[in-house]
Amino acid sequence: MNDVTRLAVLLACTILLACGAGEPETPEGQVRARLAEMEQAAEAGDVGLFKELISERYQDALGHDKKQLSSYVTFHVLRNQRGREVILRLRDIEIVDPERAAVVAHIGLAGSGATSALRGSVYTLDLDLEREEDESWRITWAQWEPAAPAELL
Repeated sequence: MNDVTRLAVLLACTILLACGAGEPETPEGQVRARLAEMEQAAEAGDVGLFKELISERYQDALGHDKKQLSSYVTFHVLRNQRGREVILRLRDIEIVDPERAAVVAHIGLAGSGATSALRGSVYTLDLDLEREEDESWRITWAQWEPAAPAELL
């Protein structure tokens, strides 16, 4: 799996960040609720819903925009229909201001590809989400790097 595909997979899997407390009325609760929607999209392989949760203004350090990210996520979902497991540990949600949140998580990805061999990786994922005009929180930026498996404990 190349770096761009891994980033797309990580973003799709970020949805699992929604685990935990937080009232939907608070900005943190709203971010958690939005990430719960992403969780449902990833579990269902619903690329359409995933695309709705990414901002039209999305850009990452690799120069990808929403269209490119959506293409990679679509490719990954089609390639790995046989199963994927995600372990996510939310480390921090910081409400930078009422319209912007910064999220840090550790994500473990495991799945089987065409060879049915189990593969797995662990990453640290940093995300920025912004509340847009329609009051929905959407991912506007993401960055990831490999992490030690112990980060999932």
